[in-house]
Amino acid sequence: MTDVQFMVLVTVGCSVVVGAAGLVAIRLARRLSFMLALLLAALVPVAAMMTALAVNVQAMFLSPHDASVVWLVLGTASALELLLALALGRMLGREVRLLVDGARRLADVPAVQNRSAHESGSETPATAELAAVMAELASTRERLDAARAAEQAAQLARRQIVGFVSHDLASPLSGIRAATDGLRSGVFPDPVPALDGIASAVDRMSRMIGDLDELSRSDEPILRSEPSPVDLGAVLDGVLAHARPAAVEHGVDLAESVSGVVIVLGDQDRLGRVMDNLVSNAIRSSGAGGRVLVEVTEQNGTARLSVRDTCGGIPDDEVPHMFRAGYQGGRAGGSGLGLAFVDRVVDEHGGRVAVRSTTAGCDVEVRLPVAG
Repeated sequence: MTDVQFMVLVTVGCSVVVGAAGLVAIRLARRLSFMLALLLAALVPVAAMMTALAVNVQAMFLSPHDASVVWLVLGTASALELLLALALGRMLGREVRLLVDGARRLADVPAVQNRSAHESGSETPATAELAAVMAELASTRERLDAARAAEQAAQLARRQIVGFVSHDLASPLSGIRAATDGLRSGVFPDPVPALDGIASAVDRMSRMIGDLDELSRSDEPILRSEPSPVDLGAVLDGVLAHARPAAVEHGVDLAESVSGVVIVLGDQDRLGRVMDNLVSNAIRSSGAGGRVLVEVTEQNGTARLSVRDTCGGIPDDEVPHMFRAGYQGGRAGGSGLGLAFVDRVVDEHGGRVAVRSTTAGCDVEVRLPVAG
């Protein structure tokens, strides 16, 4: 074996042994610190070269003078390598901490404005691979935010629907109670209209309970059916059937005026609940001796529903807030949901609703596009 072959063999052997020992040390060190593992990765090649050099010096392949020169050069280069490894470790450690902070923020749910301000000042790792991970974390956070927003919107929709339906159950229940009391006391000479009103109220409550049941078994708001032609006069007849007993109980004169056949496109049940809310509110507000007039007309391609009562009027400063959910104004005891539901349904049907004070009370007007 020549001297060159022996030196190559010694160098390869030392590199394998030191490299294997260094690999074990790096695997253990990475559990403690990424920077420590990086430093060991930089020192392992240096240790392998020093070990091979020491063996070759002991074998007298290098003179003492040449060996001292090699040791000096190798030591200086190793010191520089160690400094560079420390600097790189600090930079990578800082960028890894940025990734940790980004992952931690995935669970945060700050206000939108606070999040925007926070993210505008956030840093991005300079290392390409780490920057890609950071970008993916940011994208994941945006998707989580969108999912949270969708879930909050679904929760809000469910709460609104439950509130609307719960509020609307009060009107047919009061109609049934008034009808049964009237039948028991003999107020109605002919019991058929009162019984028809009870049947209509029961049907309406059954549909609303069905909505609640469907809502309880779904993660999404209730899907509405496709719009269909709705005869507003026929819907009004059903509403007034169970509203009249309540009007009699409150001592209110309930009158209607329907001019011809007025057809709109929409959801018959929801439009019926709109009328039911407006009529029942008018009856309760008018009081004994009051009068409620419900009109259905068509004017210039627009269906018009008007409910006028004798409630005494509404203060001007309350009118802009009448359709806000939960607003009760000076009328204590209500839930403040009825007119909010009316406004929502009318808007869904492409119409508009307005309220104004009259000499005797209030006039609530709903305008809807007629069916083409």
